[in-house]
Amino acid sequence: MPTTTVFRNNRTQAVRLTAEARLPEGVTRVQVRVVGRDRVISPLENSWDSFFLGGPAVTDDFLPQRAEQAQTPRESLDE
Repeated sequence: MPTTTVFRNNRTQAVRLTAEARLPEGVTRVQVRVVGRDRVISPLENSWDSFFLGGPAVTDDFLPQRAEQAQTPRESLDE
């Protein structure tokens, strides 16, 4: 696994990526997620929002006859 160094630039930290870890061409913004002591860097266009919003829409025949579920009787909240 390639390693690299962390350096300071004014009051921020920067990491120089190795050639093997280079981001795809055209990526100008990234999302950084903190997972314990790890930092996960992902191209912003690959976030979950863009995955769900940018994907293909469902077709008209998706779940055409969705079964209605019977409601469970519940106690009234009125006193």
